[in-house]
Amino acid sequence: MLRAYLVPGSNRGQDAVEDRSQEQRKHIFAINGSPDFLNVIRDLFQEEDYNVTTTNFVPNSFEQIAALDPDALIVDIAVGQRAGWELLGRLNAEAATTGIPVLVVSTDPRLLERAQEHAARYGKNRCLVKPFGLDEILAHIREMVGEA
Repeated sequence: MLRAYLVPGSNRGQDAVEDRSQEQRKHIFAINGSPDFLNVIRDLFQEEDYNVTTTNFVPNSFEQIAALDPDALIVDIAVGQRAGWELLGRLNAEAATTGIPVLVVSTDPRLLERAQEHAARYGKNRCLVKPFGLDEILAHIREMVGEA
């Protein structure tokens, strides 16, 4: 049971309740090369009461993911870029991250097919072709981890 202790003349008890509820929210971590895409994802999921972390820098993403232990990942795979594939492979190989559900997004359906065909290497991930509707990505995340 969550309890808040009120101090006369302050709102510390209310802050404690808000902080605790934020800790209980599902955490989504998105990796994409487009700041605009990341802003849309951040706004969408924060509006739905998820905690959100975003980055456009793939090389250090694994360490961030392992440290934060999010409930789900959104990883963009782009043509001609190996970093996303290497991240998926490492996420699948490392015990600390292998259980984190991943939604792989790409503008190229062939890349998503490749990710699904090589599940032993990249993990059994959900895939979504861009462009997609906000309701569609939200539905995928809710199916993967539940409500915020």
